[in-house]
Amino acid sequence: MPDPTEAQRLLVLTSRLPFAFERGPEGLERRPAAGGLASALDPVLRKRGGTWVGWPGLASGRGEPLDLRGSPYRIAPLLLTENEVTRYYHGLSNGTLWPLFHSFPARARFDRRDWPVYREVNRRFADRALHELGEADLIWIHDYHLLLTPLYLRRYLSQARLAFFLHVPFPPFDIFRVLPWAREILRGLLSCDLIGFQVKSYARNFLDSLEQLTSAEVDRDRMVVHSKHGRSRVAVLPIGIDFQHFQDLVREAPPPRAGLRERVILGADRLDYTKGIPERILAVERLLEKHPEHRERVVLLQVAVPSRDRVEEYRGLKRRIEELVGRVNGRFATAHWQPIRYLYQLLPHERLAVLYRDAEVGLVTPLRDGMNLVAKEFVACQVGEPGVLVLSRLAGAAETMREALRVNPYDVEKTADTLHRALCMPLAERRQRMEALRERERRADVHGWVSDFLAAAARAQT
Repeated sequence: MPDPTEAQRLLVLTSRLPFAFERGPEGLERRPAAGGLASALDPVLRKRGGTWVGWPGLASGRGEPLDLRGSPYRIAPLLLTENEVTRYYHGLSNGTLWPLFHSFPARARFDRRDWPVYREVNRRFADRALHELGEADLIWIHDYHLLLTPLYLRRYLSQARLAFFLHVPFPPFDIFRVLPWAREILRGLLSCDLIGFQVKSYARNFLDSLEQLTSAEVDRDRMVVHSKHGRSRVAVLPIGIDFQHFQDLVREAPPPRAGLRERVILGADRLDYTKGIPERILAVERLLEKHPEHRERVVLLQVAVPSRDRVEEYRGLKRRIEELVGRVNGRFATAHWQPIRYLYQLLPHERLAVLYRDAEVGLVTPLRDGMNLVAKEFVACQVGEPGVLVLSRLAGAAETMREALRVNPYDVEKTADTLHRALCMPLAERRQRMEALRERERRADVHGWVSDFLAAAARAQT
């Protein structure tokens, strides 16, 4: 029997489009967007069609035409002013909500001037969605940048199907209530028929906050919430990746070069304080201190994708990472070897997939993460003799990727010990662990996630 969700038409709203524009010497230049959300949703819309509403990544005001040709689905850009980029995107979204939702309240900035701009941009996203609605069966809103958009949409679309998915963690109540606008955020989400989270603990945190801050009736057994906005279903729907795409990339790539003498530990992250890159470098330093047999044999290849480089905190993080790399290389490098190679650049999937394939250890150790798709991409690309995934317990992916070697990234000593274990693991154990990881991610890929989400959204109105 055909899947009825296959025919559903989607109107997707995210803060960013799957590509961004930058001003270069020859005018506007288009490049792929960094981050897991774009890489997850792009294959979905390529397969199903629909419309994607989002910001193209630069401030409006110069009248340059945007080249939107070549997309297999409709692109509906929403332009932001310089003030909106500052107050909505860098301010409330990434200066307040990002650190707070990742349980870093001390890093959160609370500027009363940001909140009205955040509300206004969310209202503008709703207006653009109304303009693009057409015959869409579902309006699917994504992530912490658009927490109020459902509220504005519901004012005009009382019967429309609205669904929301939060890609980042939802914090515990004691952290969430720090937010001065916590109740408004909850009211925005309760305007949806379906509210999706990555893992059970995030959904529980959300329900805790509803019980503490609103008069909504929460049925935890059925995961249903009744409020003055109507009924909302809460679902746990962990996201997957386009497993076949990554597997195909490595199988079509040139084979590994014979005779490689270095064993690669690979880290690949957007440059962000939540990703634990400094702690990872310290763990590799401790590994080389405790186990000198790995010197001149093991290399940490750390890819850091540039991110929010207009923000001083991120520029400071970049400087700290570079200083740590220099220090560790200064301590241990020889004439023919250095223990850390650091690439500060965005790599295309084709090149990244080869790095995943050839690495003996995937070191994925965020201090906090909603899911973490790098862990899944590493597994998808392990098509030859298998390596080992070392994964932070504080990533959402750790709840299902049980065959990984899981670590507390704040515990540098034990992370170093786990790296030694990974590098010394027998082939039979590596194969057993990786086969189980690959089979799970193959089954629970991004297309299955979308089908599950759409099926849950259809049930939410019954």
